Amino acid sequence: IPTAIVEDAHYRIYRTVDEFEVVSYGTGSTEHTKLSYDTSGSYFDFPMEILEAGYMYAIRFIYKMPDGNYREQPEIFKFRVD
Repeated sequence: IPTAIVEDAHYRIYRTVDEFEVVSYGTGSTEHTKLSYDTSGSYFDFPMEILEAGYMYAIRFIYKMPDGNYREQPEIFKFRVD
């Protein structure tokens, strides 16, 4: 499997029950959802206290392709806040 360093990736978080968008992709001038990366991989810090308990949420990722367009990763990562 070929590997590549992803230098421009962003996340969005939404509530799964009603698809309420908590954080939208921040690909504009502020890039507030851009992932950081180091030798271990990509990561981001997120203040979990802003999420309401008792709900399931999902995280999606987009990556900037060599042609300059963004492509959304097909996998959806779900988690519950209790």
